[in-house]
Amino acid sequence: MDKRLAGIAVAGFFPLAASAASVTLYGVADSFIGYFSNSDKSVTSLNSGGLAGSRWGMRGTEDLSADLKAAFVLEGGYNMDTGTNAQGGRLFGRRATVGMRSNTYGEIALGRQPTPGYDFAAIFDPVLMAPGSVAASLTGESSNPWMFNPLNDPARADNAVRYNSPSFGGVTVSAAHVFSENAGTPVNRNYDIVTFLYTANKLNAGYGFARATGTTNLTPDTSRQLEHAFAASYETPWATLYVNYQLRYRLGAAHDSAWQVGTTIPVGAAGNLKLAYGMRDSGVTNGLPDNTPTADVAAWAIGYTYDLSKRTTLYAFFKRLENRGSSKQTIYPPGGLAAPTQLHENVNALGAGIYHRF
Repeated sequence: MDKRLAGIAVAGFFPLAASAASVTLYGVADSFIGYFSNSDKSVTSLNSGGLAGSRWGMRGTEDLSADLKAAFVLEGGYNMDTGTNAQGGRLFGRRATVGMRSNTYGEIALGRQPTPGYDFAAIFDPVLMAPGSVAASLTGESSNPWMFNPLNDPARADNAVRYNSPSFGGVTVSAAHVFSENAGTPVNRNYDIVTFLYTANKLNAGYGFARATGTTNLTPDTSRQLEHAFAASYETPWATLYVNYQLRYRLGAAHDSAWQVGTTIPVGAAGNLKLAYGMRDSGVTNGLPDNTPTADVAAWAIGYTYDLSKRTTLYAFFKRLENRGSSKQTIYPPGGLAAPTQLHENVNALGAGIYHRF
């Protein structure tokens, strides 16, 4: 084919090629070997996304004025161990948004995306490794995940409209509304989530509120829920200290709560030691009944990261989940153990892996 005609054909097929400088291709490749065990069985497996979920994506902007940009993000998760799509096989399961961005007025994004609850939980998680996170066990791995959790939906939501404010004296506000769009189905919920974050020197502090209304395929008490989240971190010369507390009200049921304390300690120029301990109280008396879906758990974890470069990190973790009362919870990821069949089971997760950002 004539090179000139080929060029015209390519330009017609990719009409934004002239703006390629404003589009960035990025991603994460993360894989780890994990050992998961309880009193009955154990499994050793190769898994994806220990320190961060493996992903690839495209993001871009277009200048509309001196202070206004159009912006989009398309981001899909994938499994390093199998090469398949994550998030249930979605093409862009992690994020698919388009919106506007202004340094003066903030940013608005529409589409599937992390909610302010996801970001809030991640900011105040001292370990922040999916299989090694105490916060994930307290709020994300249960059968009824919280709106403030660093692991599972609804922390990332379809049909979401989100606003992020600029900083006002160190305070930033994020708010999101999630449309259900599932009328007539067993799962038909709306979410409203707002967070306030304050940053000053070495202190970070935050408050979050969330509301869910509608129907689910779980127990009736999940149809309407209110959540409050309080958290803070403080950097000292030798460590960063973390504390958070969450409270959830459920329609027609006892409220449940969760708390976590932890620290991140620098080790040399490239290492970080991470420690955390926390508990979830379901508001249900221990031992009543065996099929209670949100009973008590406690968890503690230790993690370590070592930066080989700005883009490549080695990591390791150990976490113990202690099921109490009628809880029968296991530890992420899906390549780990199935849920325990006995009461009062302790579940352990041990792993080491490599993370690379491109």
